[in-house]
Amino acid sequence: TLGGGDISVAMDANHMQYGGGGKAVAVSVTSPDIPFPELKMAYEEAAFNFLMPVAKTDVPSDFALLTKLVGMTVSDEVWGMFDPAGNLPRDPATLVIDTKGKVKLTTDLMDEAAMAALGEAPPGELHALDITELKASIAGAELTGNGALTFDNSDLTTFQGMPAPTGKVDLKLVGGSGLLDKIVAMGLMTQDDAMGFKMMVSMFANAAADKDEMTSTLEFKDKGFYANGQKLQ
Repeated sequence: TLGGGDISVAMDANHMQYGGGGKAVAVSVTSPDIPFPELKMAYEEAAFNFLMPVAKTDVPSDFALLTKLVGMTVSDEVWGMFDPAGNLPRDPATLVIDTKGKVKLTTDLMDEAAMAALGEAPPGELHALDITELKASIAGAELTGNGALTFDNSDLTTFQGMPAPTGKVDLKLVGGSGLLDKIVAMGLMTQDDAMGFKMMVSMFANAAADKDEMTSTLEFKDKGFYANGQKLQ
C-alpha cells in the first residue's frame, strides 16, 4: 500500500535536478526463499532530492542532496535473526541527511573527452556546504546535528589535499552508551572494544552527568580543527 508520492525532474544547459518520495508505505512479502513465513516492512515517509550544476561556471553554483527515511519498521522475524532475545528496542528507525552548498565546476560534466582527460582529478571545487539537518535514530539511540562550512580552494596543504574549511558542525547523541552496552551483552562486540570506542568518542564530545547524552561542536578556524574548544590539529 502507498499513501501517495511524487517525482520531479528538471534539466537545462547548466543544472540537473531529480527527486521524489512516498508516504505511508507498507510492504508484505511471502516467498519460499525467505527464512520465515512473511516479511513486513513499512515507513511513514521516504524522499530524495539531487541538484547539481553540469556545466563549467565562472562562479560557484547551487547543489543539494537529500536522503530521508522516516519511521521505518520491519517485522519481528527480521529482528529475531540478530536479536532473538529482544535486547534492543524495536523503535521505528529514521535517517535524514539534508545538505546544500556551492560548487564551481571547472569541466563540463557532459563533455566525455574533457572528463576522460581529467583522470583522477576532480571536475570542480567545493566552496560551501550547509548541513541543514542530520538525524539518525535506531534501537533507542538518536544522533542529530547541523552545521555550515566554507572552503578555501587555494589552500590544499593544511588538510592534506582537501580545501581548508572554515565553520562548525554541532552534534548530539542520545542513548548511544546504552545501545553500545546492549550490543556488548548480545556478544556482537567485546567489552574492551566498547571501552576503546567510548574513550575515542570522549575526545570529541562532552557527556551529560546524569543522562546518556553527548554533545559535540566540531569547528574549523584559523587553519585548525577544534572539538568543543580544544585544538586537535
